[in-house]
Amino acid sequence: MLTKERVIEDFKGKIHCSQIVLGEVAEELGYDREDALRIGSPFGGGMFCGETCGAVLGALIAIGMKYGNSERGNKKQDAICIKKVRAFQEKFKERHGSTACKELLGYDFSDPEQVKEAFASGKVFELCPVLVMDAVEILNDVLSDDAE
Repeated sequence: MLTKERVIEDFKGKIHCSQIVLGEVAEELGYDREDALRIGSPFGGGMFCGETCGAVLGALIAIGMKYGNSERGNKKQDAICIKKVRAFQEKFKERHGSTACKELLGYDFSDPEQVKEAFASGKVFELCPVLVMDAVEILNDVLSDDAE
């Protein structure tokens, strides 16, 4: 079970928000958890520059793993994937007001000094676990809703 404490321990062990979210659903989607952690590793901290929140990116990768289109001209599958992405983003924004790491945390992860400040302030260990756990919850709702 995903807990705030586990998320914090993962952060301290250099497992990023994107990896945690993706890793939580990988096996359920038929993928190896270790592969999912590797795939999700470049997306923490909003791709380490404060752009889209890593927890959101991990969820979007998972949505692609389940609903992504791999065939040229498959408009139906493409539309399903887009609908799922939008549903996730809308629900996340309803809870947190944004999907941007910089806006959520108030720190710019492209600036090493601000990264240090974000950790030193404790905000990463207070807010980010909530974002990760909410992303997993919303993702599970989106993945389980197969209504088109």
